[in-house]
Amino acid sequence: MSLFKLAMIFRIQSLLALSLLGPVIFCVLFFAVQPAVAENIAAVKSVDIKPYKRAIKGFKEVLPTKITEYVLRYKGSNGEDREKLLLLVDGKKTDLLFTLGTEALDLVKNNFTDVPVIFSFVLNPAQVIGGEWINNNSNLRGISMNIPSVEQFKILQQAVPEAKRIGVVYDPLKTGHQVAEAKIAAEQLGMRIVPQKISSSEEAINAIDRLEGQVDAIWMVPDTTAITRESMKYILLFSFRNGLPLIGLSEKYVKSGALFALSFDSEDIGRQAGEIAGKILDGETRSTLGIYAPRLLKLSINMKTAEKIGLNVPESLMQMADKIY
Repeated sequence: MSLFKLAMIFRIQSLLALSLLGPVIFCVLFFAVQPAVAENIAAVKSVDIKPYKRAIKGFKEVLPTKITEYVLRYKGSNGEDREKLLLLVDGKKTDLLFTLGTEALDLVKNNFTDVPVIFSFVLNPAQVIGGEWINNNSNLRGISMNIPSVEQFKILQQAVPEAKRIGVVYDPLKTGHQVAEAKIAAEQLGMRIVPQKISSSEEAINAIDRLEGQVDAIWMVPDTTAITRESMKYILLFSFRNGLPLIGLSEKYVKSGALFALSFDSEDIGRQAGEIAGKILDGETRSTLGIYAPRLLKLSINMKTAEKIGLNVPESLMQMADKIY
């Protein structure tokens, strides 16, 4: 038999083998790469507001599946009855829960310990939930609303390179952990935190006054003891009077007179949560603390404030800003 005929026979046999094995190989590859898909995902919102709607939109972009939405409180009404909501969610045999807001997380974490829970829009989550609770419950992960202090201080360095002493008024019971982390971040950048501890809102004004002559900038923390309507007005006046840059909590505070603030993007919070959800549904087990920082930050700057305190904001920083007032 000629070499040509042998080659043709071998080729035909190979093609036949592939035609038989092809569907098997395809099935193996197809099912091997397909991510797990949740049949039922529930989104539980503390209230029905636009930032939460944008977050759910972002979640769906990453994980295109049906999501049943529940609201604890509608504007001007009580929203879903808590007991009824729990029965509805449980009755749907939920595969994963996405909570938006502290109230929603409080309800879910105590009633669904066997279902993966991803929380969002929660300030100081370790304190709200309890660090020990998080460490002992592998079903819980989430994204904090806290903006990393190191990122805020890096912006301050660009705006005011000579600023080395950062003052903060805080309640150790509410934001002690956050201030402790900020001290480490500040030291890494050649700065230091000048703390003023308080235990009641009535002490806030005097604590702000004690910062006079001791600091080069003031940093606001999400602390309901330290930040009240009265203390907010006073801290703005104090910063103007002393020519001190004030790092605000969010864009809202920049509008009111803070020099700058970093804020998170609601839609990207949803996308980030959707990516975490996808990993969980694919079978990934959690090996680290389940609290993540928001990854996409937006910078807002108040140029009127900069003028009031005699500060020339670098052009490079203005180009980074998403919003300028």
